[in-house]
Amino acid sequence: MGDELRELLTDAIAAGEAQSAAWLVARREAILAQGAVGGAQPDAIYDLASLTKPLVTALLCVYFIERDWLTDSSALGELLPELQGCVYGAATVREALTHTAGFPAWLPLYALCDHPNEALSAIGRACPGAYRGGARDVVYSDLGYIALGKALERIGGRPLDTLFDELVAQPLGLRATRFHPPAAWRDRIAPTERGNDHERAMTRRLVANGDGRFSSSEQARLSRYDGYRRTLIQGEAHDGNAHFLGGVAGHAGLFSTAEEVWRLAREFLPRGRLLKPASLEYFTRNFTPGSNESRSFGWMLAPTPGATGDGLSPLAFGHTGFTGTSIWCDPVTESVYVLLTNRTFPIRTSLQDVRRAFHARAAQLTR
Repeated sequence: MGDELRELLTDAIAAGEAQSAAWLVARREAILAQGAVGGAQPDAIYDLASLTKPLVTALLCVYFIERDWLTDSSALGELLPELQGCVYGAATVREALTHTAGFPAWLPLYALCDHPNEALSAIGRACPGAYRGGARDVVYSDLGYIALGKALERIGGRPLDTLFDELVAQPLGLRATRFHPPAAWRDRIAPTERGNDHERAMTRRLVANGDGRFSSSEQARLSRYDGYRRTLIQGEAHDGNAHFLGGVAGHAGLFSTAEEVWRLAREFLPRGRLLKPASLEYFTRNFTPGSNESRSFGWMLAPTPGATGDGLSPLAFGHTGFTGTSIWCDPVTESVYVLLTNRTFPIRTSLQDVRRAFHARAAQLTR
């Protein structure tokens, strides 16, 4: 089956689905399959994009909850004064973690703000309607996790990357898992895109749709913004907002290798070192029953239609990243399935079918 994974991903690279890929399949302490194709080495470093949400922000939130530094019922406005008085101020940490706080999916904060310190205020101004508590459907949002990252910094008294390094990476011995990797690592890091043309197009659509969310001055600012990157993005956060925020944010910006992603993901399963066993329920429990998606703290759950390939248990949870990264964890078999690609380079592709096929085949290795 390990050979089948290599064949699947070799064919995907040949078809232009991505420039390179690295993968790892493990059960408990044993690596069952590992490799890389497309000129990459198994220790190649990838921009994890939105895998940052569960691997950093959700993990640290639960770490803080265990120590009574934070509660999942805390209102965001209590933690972040910039959100007081707006509809998101009443939303809770739990709702932000499960994408039910009502935040818009995305805003180009770099186009709305002169300085990263203005980001939360810009988010607070983007109020689409009255806060309705837990009744709303899941709306996957980067903005809620940006807010959570800022809340962790305020509580912890240190930048998010420092908190992650001191509380997570160092105790686990992770050496290649970090925000804004050093320039000396550049040759090991997979490029993600040449410029940010896709975000330029997203901003144009946002302006064209004009839903009354922005003031006339903000509309004008969005229309004339032209600060998008145009050179090869390699070794810096692909996500425009994460890049604007200094490469460190609660929604994106983490880099790592397939093996270190596995070592980090084991902390969400039995036998982890950082969290109490009872806390693992935060990652397997469906906090959004009856909603359009099944969500736990930081993760999508397997019962969500189209979440992953066949073969994982109903308690499995996972996440994807825009750059072409994917991870699924199954607490029943104590297995982790990691797939890292740069599907945004040289051109953006879907990779959805390849990802589902990978996880379905990988699951056969851990039965």
